[in-house]
Amino acid sequence: MKTYNHLWKNICTFESLEHAYEQAKQGKLGNPCMIEFNKHWQLHLCNLLKELRTQTYKPRALRKFVLRDPKTRVICVSEFRDRIIHHALVNILKPIFEPLFIYDSYASRAGKGTLPAIQRFDEFKRKVTQNGKQVAGAQNKNFVQCFVFKADIRHYFETVDHAVLLGIIKKRVKDEYVLWLVQRVLKNYDSGTPGKGMPLGNWTSQFFANVYLNELDQFVKHTLRAKYYIRYVDDFVILHRSKKALQEHERKITEFIKTLKIKLHPTKCKIIPLGRGVSFLGFRIFYQYKLVRTRNFKKIRARLDALLADYKCGIISAWDVLEVLQGWNAYALHGNTYKLRERFQQQIEYELQKTP
Repeated sequence: MKTYNHLWKNICTFESLEHAYEQAKQGKLGNPCMIEFNKHWQLHLCNLLKELRTQTYKPRALRKFVLRDPKTRVICVSEFRDRIIHHALVNILKPIFEPLFIYDSYASRAGKGTLPAIQRFDEFKRKVTQNGKQVAGAQNKNFVQCFVFKADIRHYFETVDHAVLLGIIKKRVKDEYVLWLVQRVLKNYDSGTPGKGMPLGNWTSQFFANVYLNELDQFVKHTLRAKYYIRYVDDFVILHRSKKALQEHERKITEFIKTLKIKLHPTKCKIIPLGRGVSFLGFRIFYQYKLVRTRNFKKIRARLDALLADYKCGIISAWDVLEVLQGWNAYALHGNTYKLRERFQQQIEYELQKTP
């Protein structure tokens, strides 16, 4: 196994921090914190560089806010200067760990995402069912020979174990200063349980989430030899013609993740016939078609209602509303949603037109 020992010198350069600064700026040009930092960005980067070289760097307290969409989540926002450090750290670790990730891990990776994961699900369901072979006495064409083990990890980000994560990283990274920085970032978040948890919202958290669950990915692919497996963050599915085989997979996965000190969600892990529809990444997927989940539609409806209220008050333009609608349409287009999208488009345009 190849290991890496001399990485710190690659982080502790002005060029490294400048590149990370440019990454941290993307999509944040109107952010007041970024604007303030930008006034004297070279001086700020020099100060960060000095803190890294002397190992006196200490992340600032996270700002927290509650997001309800519809489930309640606590999102943590790092200071802009700390986000630069996060990018610099991931830039060093990513070339080491990215090649280890399986193809069918779809979160926070270039060229991946929710829609490629949905398309992969469609590909797998055709292979498993031999292009739609139906069960005996099928009620309709959706009742095919396919079961889906749908699962997620219970309170995943809150329960990631720091010692386990560091152990995974140490298998490849031997540079003590890089490991020191990883620990600094992890300890900046208080989950309420010492040595546990990562904050939702940090770039490092997204990357470490994949590093951590790559252990599960490798187990599923190489020990269980499950051919039709897809993971997006802590949500994952396995497709198979045999329900009994999936029950055995579930039992073995439950045992394996004890070594990672995490658990499957007790109520969200189910083995479902594809004919009944499987909820995955915002869609309810059947063999013949996909529907947008009601929860997701209510979410975009609420967001657009809020934007329409701002438009009526003259705070934003009609284009701001339509831009969000078009983004949702592009997403919903991947399901069987023509009538829904047409009706929704007409409703929003009507609301815009009747506002003087």
